[in-house]
Amino acid sequence: MIRRTLATVVAAVGIAALLPLTASAADPVVPPRIKAMQSGKANAQVAGSCALSVPNRIAIGRDVLVLKAKVSGPCAIAGSSSLWNLNHPSRGDVQSILFDSSDPDGNGTYAFLDEDPLGNQTWQGRGSFNADGSQNTQNNVPITVKLAAGAWISSSRTADVVTLKGTSLLYSVTTNSYFKRSAGGVFQFREQGSTTWQTLKSVYTNSKGEVTMAYRYSKTRDYRFSLYSTSISWDLGSAVTTR
Repeated sequence: MIRRTLATVVAAVGIAALLPLTASAADPVVPPRIKAMQSGKANAQVAGSCALSVPNRIAIGRDVLVLKAKVSGPCAIAGSSSLWNLNHPSRGDVQSILFDSSDPDGNGTYAFLDEDPLGNQTWQGRGSFNADGSQNTQNNVPITVKLAAGAWISSSRTADVVTLKGTSLLYSVTTNSYFKRSAGGVFQFREQGSTTWQTLKSVYTNSKGEVTMAYRYSKTRDYRFSLYSTSISWDLGSAVTTR
């Protein structure tokens, strides 16, 4: 089980130029209270049910993405100690979330590095104990980790001809920045005063990540350029332009 603390992540990133970050950057550690209780020091009584609440869509768009989980049930009561591990289907447990008021790293904070594995993974309960030694059941939370995308739009109007330009980008874990790339997307419009987006035209950006379209329409509309989800990136809508 890999227990990655925020301090460990920051330290690892800080010395990245000297030491490549590997699994050894976060030593396999079981929190002492969890380890002791898992060894049989807790009684078998089940006191309640604990639920972990985390985003199920993770978009990696920076070198370190720090998040904070929430928990409900007995796990939220002072004196309890609860652990969830993020399990990857081929890499096993890759990081942890701990709730334990007696542990400086037990506030539910966790982090993703941009070199962490992508794909479907599951937060799995690994032990939850109360101050009196009783146990709690824990939920499992499936998540999907993908790269963050970027979508831009620009527009112009000449008389009744509206020209729209969309740009697609993807986060690079090599350069820690966004680059333009080919991608499928759609130009959408929204009538003034409406909250409903409608499809104007499905498109595909070129090798420079750009696509342009023009059409005739005399009235003012809102426009945006949206990207579709792929196996490695999430869907995303651009800012809104009005013409």
